[in-house]
Amino acid sequence: MAQRDILIVDDDRQVREVLHQIFMSAGYNCLLANDGREGVEVFKAGRPPLIVTDLKMPVMTGIELLQQVRAIDGDAAVIVLTGAADVKIAIESLKLGAYDFIMKPVNVDELLIAADRAFERRQLLIERREYHELLERRVVEATRDLASAYRQLQETYHATLEALGSALDTRDVGTEAHSRRVHGYALATAREHRVPDADLTDLAHGVLLHDIGKIGIPDAILLKPGPLTPEEWQIMRRHPEIGKALIEKIPFLRGAVPIVFAHHEKWDGTGYPRGLRGADIPLGARIFMVVDAFDAMTFDRPYSRAKPFDVAKVEIKRCAGTHFDPAVVESFFRVPEPLLEEIRRRSVEP
Repeated sequence: MAQRDILIVDDDRQVREVLHQIFMSAGYNCLLANDGREGVEVFKAGRPPLIVTDLKMPVMTGIELLQQVRAIDGDAAVIVLTGAADVKIAIESLKLGAYDFIMKPVNVDELLIAADRAFERRQLLIERREYHELLERRVVEATRDLASAYRQLQETYHATLEALGSALDTRDVGTEAHSRRVHGYALATAREHRVPDADLTDLAHGVLLHDIGKIGIPDAILLKPGPLTPEEWQIMRRHPEIGKALIEKIPFLRGAVPIVFAHHEKWDGTGYPRGLRGADIPLGARIFMVVDAFDAMTFDRPYSRAKPFDVAKVEIKRCAGTHFDPAVVESFFRVPEPLLEEIRRRSVEP
């Protein structure tokens, strides 16, 4: 048996020596103390995992020793020795954290078995606690890793959608970086409009992908330099429906569908594809209409020169109540102009 430390506390020298011989013969490394107070000091110095103590001692009783030792080290295993008259006190010691009590006169085999079990139980408790602590650390680490992976996934989603939006802009001549600017304008307006943070992701996805349906429009129509014929307009006006069909089966993009499907509706009901009116138009689409018109007016295109911000705002205000939701227009006007300039500047950076 591997050597193990044990503290023997008894005010009777003869008993103490007998216990010393018993445990030493069984392979224990024994520390000795004459009373409870000395036992506490020896325990502090050596921190033995097991203490065998008498209950009745001068200076400090075994119960007091038990309480002080357990306060110092909650893992310390304590076995108390008691006479028949002190059984109630011995039982009380169990409530205070003693592992076991042994009746005097001591049965050597019973004492050694109790000591071995106390060591094993103490070790099991320590191992179980360490295992739980290890599990908790792993859970914390796994949660942190999962959160990091989720953030990376969200960043990848956003980068992919932004790249797709930019690709669509490039295909539609004269609108390079349009989606990036409108994305910034829309989020700034949504915050001024007190849109809940939980809804901003769907808004961002919808804005970036608003024209994804143009993938299904022939280049001869999409890239036509002159006016479209009525028949060509019929085809062009299908792109919201095409976009809706493309993304509505993708779970993480489902929240973008209302903007993709309704971004050409108008406040007065004259838009398409469904002729929605007023608050029946999804809020994200109403926000998009305003910022999309603002970007169209304030950025150079082959068929129009950019207007100053203040001129564009006058036109947007004129159309509030017909094309645009008046409340959204007011929210857009609260966006600081330096922020609009910053969004525009960053949209053209590589």
